[in-house]
Amino acid sequence: MSIIKNIREQRGFTQAELAKQTGLSLRTIQRLESSNKEPKGHSLSVLSEVFNIKPSALQNQFKSIKQTKESEATSIRLINLSVLSFLGIPFGNIILPLILWRRNRKSKFVDEMGKRIVNFQIIFSVVLSLLLCISPFISRALFSNTSIILCVLFAAYAVNVIIVCRIAMKLQRNNFDFLNSPLRFI
Repeated sequence: MSIIKNIREQRGFTQAELAKQTGLSLRTIQRLESSNKEPKGHSLSVLSEVFNIKPSALQNQFKSIKQTKESEATSIRLINLSVLSFLGIPFGNIILPLILWRRNRKSKFVDEMGKRIVNFQIIFSVVLSLLLCISPFISRALFSNTSIILCVLFAAYAVNVIIVCRIAMKLQRNNFDFLNSPLRFI
């Protein structure tokens, strides 16, 4: 929820009343509430005065929110990068992200993003296991005596590494729209 909106509602103001009290335009109040950005200069001073809050206290509320969002983004990045542990630990792509997700799921946002990452890795591991089980039969039927099981394994590992890197790039741009699978295990 927006900090300005929250304080405004606690004080019993409508947006129009707050605009009139502060001398700010209704559009400015709406923009501050919808963007949840820290007011600056004149807007900060008049809002602080009407809300009877010191400007520094109002700024600190915005800084606290910003730090929380940065902390959440860092947790999601860590969960995503922990998937790479599968390169050295069997099923590390599920185990380590699952542990990190469970430790950081206090935040609703981290909980949802962590679920997406872990869920995708479960699906990936099930599909890989099935491919590894059927690859000897496909190999025998199509390639006579050539074994393709290692090719399947390395190709799947490469795909997973590419997916982790693509997600990492999206997270770097604060794009959290990824891995929205309709199939959910958790």
